[in-house]
Parts: sequence; C-alpha cells; structure tokens
Amino acid sequence: MIAKRSYYYLIAGLPDLVLDQPKPPFSASTLLEDLQAQLHTSDFRQLDYLRLPADNHNLLRILQQADTPWLPNGLFSEDTLRESLREPANLPAYMQVFIRAYQSQTPLIPQMSWQNQLTWYYFDEALAKSTGFLRDWLHFERSLRNLLTGISCRRFQLPSSGQLIGDDYITAAIHSSPARDFGLGMEFPVLERILQWDDQAWLNREMALDAIRWQYLDELITFDYFTIAVLMAYYIRLGLLQRWEVLEQEQGIAAFRQMISNFDQRLQFSPAHE
Repeated sequence: MIAKRSYYYLIAGLPDLVLDQPKPPFSASTLLEDLQAQLHTSDFRQLDYLRLPADNHNLLRILQQADTPWLPNGLFSEDTLRESLREPANLPAYMQVFIRAYQSQTPLIPQMSWQNQLTWYYFDEALAKSTGFLRDWLHFERSLRNLLTGISCRRFQLPSSGQLIGDDYITAAIHSSPARDFGLGMEFPVLERILQWDDQAWLNREMALDAIRWQYLDELITFDYFTIAVLMAYYIRLGLLQRWEVLEQEQGIAAFRQMISNFDQRLQFSPAHE
C-alpha cells in the first residue's frame, strides 16, 4: 500500500471555514492554483472528479445552446469543449459516450432527461475510478440527492422513474418502498430530520442540507489531518461557501426564488423530455 502524502505546512496555513461565515477567505479558483503548485501531481488529479460537475454543466450549455452562465473551476475551457464535440478523445470516457449519444439523439437511458443521463454516467465513472474519501463523498452526495428527489416525487405525487441517478439499493428502495423513510432511516439518520422540515422555508432548507454535507465531511476526515482528503474536503466546503455568497447577492436571491417557484416542475433532477 502506498503511504498517504502529508501536507503539513499547506494545511496548517489554510484559514478555518465556517458554514455561516459571511464570505469565503478566497475563491475556489485561487485554492486550485495553490494546490496545483504544491501538491504531488497524482494527488492533485484526485480533485478532477470534484471539478467535472462544472464541465458537465458547461458541456450541456454548449450542446443545448442554453443561456446559462459558464461555470468556472472545471477541467476544460470553453474552446476545448467546443473542439471536443468533433473529436472527444481527450475527454473522460463518460463524456465521449454522452456526446455521441446526444449528437445522434440516441438516449443512453430512455425516458430520462439528457441532464440526468450525463449525471448518471458521471457518477458511474467517478465511483468506479475513485477510492477512500472521494468515493465515500461521491456515494453520499448521490444518495442525498436521490433521497431528496424521492421525497419530492412523493410530495407532488409524481413517479420516480427517470428522476433518480444510478442503480443501487438506495434507488431500488426509493422506487419500491412504501415506508415513510423508504426503509433507509437506520442507514441515513438525517432522513427523519429532512422529512420534518417546513417545505416553505426553502432558504433554511438549503442551508440545512449544506450543514448535513458539512457534518459528513467532518466524519470522513476524522482520522485524516494533513492528507489530500483534508484538502478535498476544504475544496468542497469552499464551493459551498461561494454558492451562498452568490445567493446572498440580490441577483442570486432573485434567481434562487425563481428556481423555487419552478420547483414543482423541475424537481431536484430535471424531468425527462423528448
């Protein structure tokens, strides 16, 4: 087994992060620049699957010619993604498969939105190629999203088919279990808390969800002190803080309220479309 590298001075020099702090100490882009300069290459590459969701968004933006903002901190520039539509060999395997399917209008998973298909294939590849902290985090994040989607489907009396990402015991339980907690309450104690939330307190709900993520990250790095796992957790937390910084701005709040007003139609994962 290869010993984990330690980054004592780098981690000791990072300012503490608190979920409800008014502003992050610096941007995720700045952190990435520092990490690229100071981490062993193989350790820095472990951040790839934390950055690829931005590329997924940007790829769909290009393919669907959508009027959505370009997300920073992905692995690929806009020019690279556009050029890769003709020859995607330099992209991750799941993106190559998705691009070919989209261009031929041959769904990878019938009756599922293109966004959900891309997300499904992203998680499949990321979980297959990751280990340790990264794999645990990705599995938790996918499970949390699926649980929230399952709850929303029940609330609005909509089928969960086409909405859940992945094929595991969690999605099977959400699809089939009549139990209030899908029979998953023992494994996910936070489910009971989520089920009791006031559906109208959307901003409070979003903050509570990020608090759950924050707590889980604490658990994952309990016995890690100066390793790449601590830095990956820091990067994730910095992203959460930046998200709230945007939401607290006037335009961010307006966009968030619009998103919530459309929640009945869109849910956590977008519904299938032709």
